[in-house]
Amino acid sequence: MKKKKLTARILCTVLVSLLALLFAMPLVWMILASLKTTREVFGENWLPAVPKWGNYREVWTNSQVNLFRVYRTSLTIVILGTSGQLIISSLAAYAFAKIRFNGRNVIFTLFMLSMMIPVQATIIPRYMFFYEIGLYNTVWALILPGWFGITSIFLLRQFYMSLPNELMEAARVDGAGHFRTFLQVMMPLTKPAMISTVILSFITTWNDYLSALIFLPNKKLYTVAQSVRFWLFDGDQRYELTMATATSVVVPVVILFFFCQKYFVEGLATSGVKG
Repeated sequence: MKKKKLTARILCTVLVSLLALLFAMPLVWMILASLKTTREVFGENWLPAVPKWGNYREVWTNSQVNLFRVYRTSLTIVILGTSGQLIISSLAAYAFAKIRFNGRNVIFTLFMLSMMIPVQATIIPRYMFFYEIGLYNTVWALILPGWFGITSIFLLRQFYMSLPNELMEAARVDGAGHFRTFLQVMMPLTKPAMISTVILSFITTWNDYLSALIFLPNKKLYTVAQSVRFWLFDGDQRYELTMATATSVVVPVVILFFFCQKYFVEGLATSGVKG
């Protein structure tokens, strides 16, 4: 029996490793292509004849769209957008999960139904609204919509519902109101769910292309997604620069997930325990 279990474990490890390698191949190809010349990108050899590290220097220091400015803009949008979403979503999730009020389930159902509306259907109303109030062609046109995330509210609500109501009752006996209970009792227990929300919001905002394309036409305000498009549709068709930009763009996401993977998996696994 021990030998069978060991054999099965080895086979599972080999299978998972092969699948992981299969999924990693496009990423490896992208990194290697970023070090090639234009002619070598679609050649038969995966490895570049001579690594062209100058490709990275070109995309980071280009006079029109350089990644230093692009990173600054994207990080500003991501940090402000994610922070606002975390605050608003956590407060809304706490209210839906732990506070009883008339119409609570109806309002939450309407929130969930709004997820069925495609993002593309809201582009024209948002464009007209932001243009009228003077936020068009500013980073706030991307930051403000990011504050209201229905998915984040849903995940956090499910996590709050898994916490026992006795915690709130004990805090109420000590004279704590809802806001104090939320800050001192509930929030410290929702670390995995909070980190999951941060990661999902970060990735969504970081990779957002459509909103950036519509609301940020100024090259000085380009985001990372627009910078990839800039080199992809460049007149010279230098695909190696596109790959160098894409590689640079992926790095923050990989680093974030690497350090927060444990909490991310735990948060998603426990968000559906009760509801």
